[in-house]
Amino acid sequence: MENWFRSIFLAVALMPVAELAAQSDEEDSGNLIEPEIERVEFDESKIDSQDFEITAYVGFLAIENFNTDIVVGIKFGYHISEDFFVRASYGTADAGETSFEKLSGGAPLLSEDERQLEYYLVSLGYNLLPGEAFLTDATTYNTVFYLTGGVGTTTFAGEDRFTIEYGVGYKVLFADSFSIDVEMRNLVFDMDLFGSVESTNNLEFTVGLNLFF
Repeated sequence: MENWFRSIFLAVALMPVAELAAQSDEEDSGNLIEPEIERVEFDESKIDSQDFEITAYVGFLAIENFNTDIVVGIKFGYHISEDFFVRASYGTADAGETSFEKLSGGAPLLSEDERQLEYYLVSLGYNLLPGEAFLTDATTYNTVFYLTGGVGTTTFAGEDRFTIEYGVGYKVLFADSFSIDVEMRNLVFDMDLFGSVESTNNLEFTVGLNLFF
């Protein structure tokens, strides 16, 4: 009997302690801060599932010892993977007078047909720094900084000249199927217009419109 009374006494004595603990838990739950995170929805352009790309471009070609002239061309590319692509290029420009012709005032060194420059190049490209460009809070565009290098043939001054090409470019993907890129390349080939063979550096700066299919 004594043990029974002791049990009842302990239960009654501990009831206020249990109520205080429950009240403390409720207060702690009420003090928790629930952050309100608002997700910003935006339209992000992505390259289409197709791996082929065709580009029409225009720009300037600075032919060494000649003027800087307008160049136009076309590129056809295939994306091997997310990082690598291969590309074939064709471009043409009309060279002006050489610095020697301007200074001497003598007979022209080249005919009109020989002043037309054409090149055919095959290049390997590497997407070095993919990123994003934000136009507004709700619109973003994928971008990529890439490197290219390749070989080909340049027809100029009546001869076909082996050409080494290397360059850099920056591409902005405005929609799933097209993008715009800015590219600078150096076309290196030998010329012997002045009696000795010299390796020339011919800088090209172009802006192109790319279509994926």
